[in-house]
Amino acid sequence: MRCATVEHDGSETLELSLTRDRLMIITPTVYNRTLWTAEQARGLRDTLTRMLGRLPTGGGSR
Repeated sequence: MRCATVEHDGSETLELSLTRDRLMIITPTVYNRTLWTAEQARGLRDTLTRMLGRLPTGGGSR
């Protein structure tokens, strides 16, 4: 998942991965200033929903 940041005219990478029963999210260094388009936000939401659903506990509403 790619996102543009305020400090960088380019983009940063947001990494999502599942390891056993844990979801790992590695965010850009300037995550609190990340600008998301509506399409990117929907993509992130859909990806997180799918990945949380694959956790042994089913994800729930965390």
